[in-house]
Amino acid sequence: MKSEALAAESVHSTSVLSPRVELASPAGHCPGADDDESAAKYLFKLSRDVILSLDRSGNILCINRRGIQLSGYLETELRGANIAERLLLPEDRKAINQILDDLAHGNAREYEIRWKTKNGEIIHFDGVSVPRLSENGEFLSTLCTLRDVTERKCAEEKLRKSEEKYRDLIEISPDAIYVVDANGVCVLGNRASSELAGIPEDELVGTPVTNTYLPEERQLFRERLEHLKTGGTLRYERTFVRKNGEMVPVEVSVTAIRGGYFQAILRDISKRKQGEALLAGEKRLLEMVAKGDSLPSILDSICRLVEELCSGCLCSILLLDSSGKRLWHGAGPSIPKPYAQAIDGFVIGPNVGSCGSAAYCAEQVIVSDIATDPRWTRFRDEAVTNGLRACWSTPILSFENKVLGTFAMYYRQPRSPAPRHQDVIEQITHLASIAIQRKRAEEALRASEQLARGQVEALTYSLDVLATAPAPDKFLGQMLSTMGRLLTAQSVILWLLDESDDSLILRAWAEGTNFAKADPEHPFVKNPLSWKQDRGLRELFFSGVPVVCEDVEQDPDIAPELRNYLNSGGTKKFLRIPTLVGGRVRGFIGIRHGERPSYRPEEIELAQALAHQAMLAIQLNEFAEQSRQAAILEERNRMARDIHDTLAQGFTGVIVQLEAAEDAIGCSRRKEANEHLQRAAELARRSLSEARRSVRALRPEALQAGNVWDALQGIIKNTTAGTALHTKFELRGQLRDIPPVWQENLLHIGQEGLTNALKYAHARNFETRLTSHAKELRLELRDDGDGFEVNARHDGFGLAGMRERVEQMGGSLKITSARGKGTKLVITLPYNGESRP
Repeated sequence: MKSEALAAESVHSTSVLSPRVELASPAGHCPGADDDESAAKYLFKLSRDVILSLDRSGNILCINRRGIQLSGYLETELRGANIAERLLLPEDRKAINQILDDLAHGNAREYEIRWKTKNGEIIHFDGVSVPRLSENGEFLSTLCTLRDVTERKCAEEKLRKSEEKYRDLIEISPDAIYVVDANGVCVLGNRASSELAGIPEDELVGTPVTNTYLPEERQLFRERLEHLKTGGTLRYERTFVRKNGEMVPVEVSVTAIRGGYFQAILRDISKRKQGEALLAGEKRLLEMVAKGDSLPSILDSICRLVEELCSGCLCSILLLDSSGKRLWHGAGPSIPKPYAQAIDGFVIGPNVGSCGSAAYCAEQVIVSDIATDPRWTRFRDEAVTNGLRACWSTPILSFENKVLGTFAMYYRQPRSPAPRHQDVIEQITHLASIAIQRKRAEEALRASEQLARGQVEALTYSLDVLATAPAPDKFLGQMLSTMGRLLTAQSVILWLLDESDDSLILRAWAEGTNFAKADPEHPFVKNPLSWKQDRGLRELFFSGVPVVCEDVEQDPDIAPELRNYLNSGGTKKFLRIPTLVGGRVRGFIGIRHGERPSYRPEEIELAQALAHQAMLAIQLNEFAEQSRQAAILEERNRMARDIHDTLAQGFTGVIVQLEAAEDAIGCSRRKEANEHLQRAAELARRSLSEARRSVRALRPEALQAGNVWDALQGIIKNTTAGTALHTKFELRGQLRDIPPVWQENLLHIGQEGLTNALKYAHARNFETRLTSHAKELRLELRDDGDGFEVNARHDGFGLAGMRERVEQMGGSLKITSARGKGTKLVITLPYNGESRP
């Protein structure tokens, strides 16, 4: 035992399972001691640890009962067997060889080792081996003590696997998970916690959690840890401060775990908070729209909402004008005023800053660093001077994908948008689009109402003017003055084109209440052909579409002489509206303005409508004059017809009666002669009365008491009474109520037919037939007199008057006659709505 007590100078602890782990122990040779073989044998036999002795090669020299039991082999199977081959796992053999080599050199070793028993079980041991040396230091054998630690190893393995699962779980968790000690120092954190804090994962451990708190809330953290020492879980929301100072709203759940540690789960609720804020903001903005708040105040509120949601940003909204070429200030409460003024009204283009490019290309433009981006060449100095370094601009699109303007987010440091910024931008541009389109729809409605009112007012005024029939020049002046008032114009001028020489004629000029202004210095007045030098006017006369000039000073289509003239009068913009007659351009109306916003489409439409009304009124005035002349001519013809139908036809009856009286006197039939004379006098009085009624355009007296058939029979009988002309009357069908004008015309036609039969035809019989069918009314007048050539020329009002009356009733006149065969007149009138009662 003395030799066995001699220890190596150093004792190494080596894990065979993990050879790289090495625990140092004091070095030295085993001291000698008196042999006490009985005690050693007793210990060897009863030890609960495995005790065995190995030679230099690892062959088993002896092994105690415990070792035999655990190995599952017989002692005879073990004694002399190489330990590495008989009991060790193949992957542990290299390590045991190293240990044996150390022992052969006199060094003791501590290690971990695994046996594979005869039945295949794996047993874990903690081992200590010391070399047995002779008195002169030579190696004799190795004494090994192995303690079974399989249960501990299984527990450690389970713990290791549990820790791995825990690590895997927290690593894949989208939430940030911290494990902190009682002092609030992080001892473990997952990848999400590193990303949330904004620091590398290897720097996370050892960081105080209070660094992520607002200064005023750090005391709350300590109070919460004290509260959790008694167990349980706390849930709350707080503001998480990242390393770069950015603040993120988080939802926290803290739970006490074993060993005095605490597990904190933090969930980024930025999107939720952002969604809630956007929802509240959207509701507030829609309420503003519904209440009719002004567009600038709505856009201003939109900018302020985003600035609250995205700390550090400065928002701007620019609006695209009706020309689609310039962006104008819409809102920007935090944008530096010098910068806002510098970019107000700039022309868009593919490389004109972020907003100009976004509006031109109708797509988002992200500029992370204004100082280096080539698209900012034009406005870089203004932006950098005012502390602006990043600009993300997004076009605001209508429902038809037309650009309405731009929404921009500026930052004072170079940076790019995160996904949450893009979410905000998407929702905000949608809100801005709704607000802008709603307001423009309201403006369009108001403009439409103004257009309708303007047209109604202009039309009403036109009718009033026509009713009062003023002088044409005064009339035109008043119409142009109305246009100027409705369009708030400086002046309104009507020019007409003289097609004989293509010169312009100043027809009317209204300036305020001055309806008759004329300026001899106007270039078109001085030289009526100078308009041909104006490209805009040439286009107007060619295309017939309005010409809009938004800037007299810059418009390249204006002739220099006209530009100088307009500038001298303070004109900054003008409209030219073509005046069309029968689809042809006959002139134009020029409408001048001073400083004012760009012309809106509805204003141009109103100007066109008013110009159309003015030309319509002018035409109506001309037509009224023509109608007046035509009415005079028509009245003269009517009076001529009526005089012919009353006086001439009446006189024919008088002559017939006088001739009959003369014959009766010649035959000494005094009584008969007196009757003819009385009839002649009565016919003369009636004819005179009818002539007076005709002048006054009154209904014939014969129709006052009855219908046309009764009146026609009465007149024919009174006229032919006592003469040789034999009359016959026939009514077919049920006579319907017919318009008064038909009755008068049919009565006069019947009189004319009778007169012709008495005066020219020398007829013996005169037949009158009136036929009423379901669809037409027909009057037939037939005599057996001399007749005439229908196609020959006939002077007087007789036949011509008949034709005019029939045409007036929408009917037809058919005349059948020949020499010696009498004459037949057929008047056919189709029934329509007017003929019914």
